[in-house]
Amino acid sequence: MSLAPGTPLQGRRGSYRLTALLGKGGMSEVWLANSPQGPVAIKVAANNPTAVEKLQFEQRVLSELRHEHVVAYLDDGVYKGLPFLVTEYIRGANLEQIVKAPLDERDAKAAAVESLLALDYIHSRNVIHRDVKPKNILARGSDVRSCVLIDFGTAAYYNVAGIREAVVSPGGYTAPEQYNFRSSPMSDIWSVGALLFYLLTARHPQEALTGYPQRPPPVPISLRRFNRDVSEELETVVRKAMAWNPSDRYLSAREMIEAIEGVTPEGIEEEAPILEVMGARIKIEASSLVFGRLTETGRGKVDVRREGDAMYVGVDDPYKWISRRHFEIFRSGGKWYIRDLGSLNRTAVQTGGRLIEVWAGPRVESQPVELGERAVIYIAYGSSLNRQPYVVATFKCKR
Repeated sequence: MSLAPGTPLQGRRGSYRLTALLGKGGMSEVWLANSPQGPVAIKVAANNPTAVEKLQFEQRVLSELRHEHVVAYLDDGVYKGLPFLVTEYIRGANLEQIVKAPLDERDAKAAAVESLLALDYIHSRNVIHRDVKPKNILARGSDVRSCVLIDFGTAAYYNVAGIREAVVSPGGYTAPEQYNFRSSPMSDIWSVGALLFYLLTARHPQEALTGYPQRPPPVPISLRRFNRDVSEELETVVRKAMAWNPSDRYLSAREMIEAIEGVTPEGIEEEAPILEVMGARIKIEASSLVFGRLTETGRGKVDVRREGDAMYVGVDDPYKWISRRHFEIFRSGGKWYIRDLGSLNRTAVQTGGRLIEVWAGPRVESQPVELGERAVIYIAYGSSLNRQPYVVATFKCKR
């Protein structure tokens, strides 16, 4: 790679001149550069097919995201046949550079919540990060209460069968299932639990994970072994986030935020179940809910309407992997069930510790499957799809 300070690059939207190398890895180099609008960060792919493919995918993912706690996409281009990505330049340091001693609980909570806000947003866009760790969270001006999630080089659109790469980082920040090519939003939840461990102890969580990643630790992870000032409540949050079985963790980033902040999720004490999907929390106040794709797209839109004793939830899906009538959740005999309505790209549910396919074929209604108190619904994950968008929903009810 012939990059050096002073090298000019021409993007699709603007021109840039490299000034200093910020970091270098096997897949890319990251440079500080000047632009007419001010300093920017530029990631240039290494000269190999895998690096090129990964950076092109990162360009695609970031170009679709807009959130205050996600590094902002600005531009992209090609230099001597190699793609490059232009993002905002964040003045500050990453959390691994900043945290040399345990943080105050309030600061640790703030950093974790801001990371979770970023994840709540990207999960609603059907993206999983897969590499949340202190190095990938920058603090603006080195203020841990103002954090930004960076480096989407290993991000993916999640589907049950399509993850081809095991993304692994040292230190215990990688969920154990990722070692076996399985990743989900709950894998990112593990990583935030591990991040909280680091913020509260200034130690990498692997120090407390005997047997990791091959087998579960013989005893629950202990923060107070390293920091006696950690509250029982926050230690409980970390333990739940880092549960070995993904279904035992928080089912969503929002649920973990509520646990950290001590907020009781609205409606859970009531009899009405809750469906969370694409950032929306929907109280199921009818005996039947039909879920499907909206006929008109509207960037992340979730539409809810009620007709008699039935509810209809439609979501924006420009890829059209979700069928217009994809699945139904319904109540029968005091229990809740799910059935696929003959979708083209399948439905599955993780409930009671099992992953069950709820699908009988295109245009064929499936047999119902009972939903437990906490279930994860995988929507449009058809095995022929590879790194394509999906939708994941969570179902919660009180028994």
